[in-house]
Amino acid sequence: MGALTHTDTGAKRSIRLYGWDSRTGTWSGPTGLDSAGRASTRLLNTLRTVQGRSWFGPLQFASPGEPPARFFVTVHHLEDCAVAMVYCGDSKAGPAEVLAVIPAEFRSRLRPEFAFEFLAFASFLGGIGESAAITVQDRIAAAIEESSAADSMVFSLCTGLWPSDRDPVLSQCIETIAMSLLPWLAERR
Repeated sequence: MGALTHTDTGAKRSIRLYGWDSRTGTWSGPTGLDSAGRASTRLLNTLRTVQGRSWFGPLQFASPGEPPARFFVTVHHLEDCAVAMVYCGDSKAGPAEVLAVIPAEFRSRLRPEFAFEFLAFASFLGGIGESAAITVQDRIAAAIEESSAADSMVFSLCTGLWPSDRDPVLSQCIETIAMSLLPWLAERR
């Protein structure tokens, strides 16, 4: 695949969100996330107290006019990214979303096989079907290749294990987790 990122000196930093929806079989992104956006001070402070490299805990979110939704999140801090699994309520069916967050500061050490390993992990969790795995892997690899090394990246895989009418609250949850993981990872590098 060659170099994972091209260097653009003086490039403006941005946060790029890419996603795969298993229900519809569609890829989206890049969508820009605002760095002053939805980070949760409570979640960030909780992550800062983690002794090891992993955290598991509940989060609650509500969209305007919607009832609140309870999620459980597992986060693992890896050498070149963070991976999070978002479970809805008391679901035992598997994660509703699998997320990888790569801060710009970690881009230089991103594993060449990152896309393959992330998809293998998501597939193992039942987060993505075999028929879509190669397509999504190629999209992730292309997004990494085409983006600036100054960009932070978020890859989100929607498993379809969540009612589609509640997607706005799940989207809010994903953005908040991603925006909270970026500064936590940057502090721990």
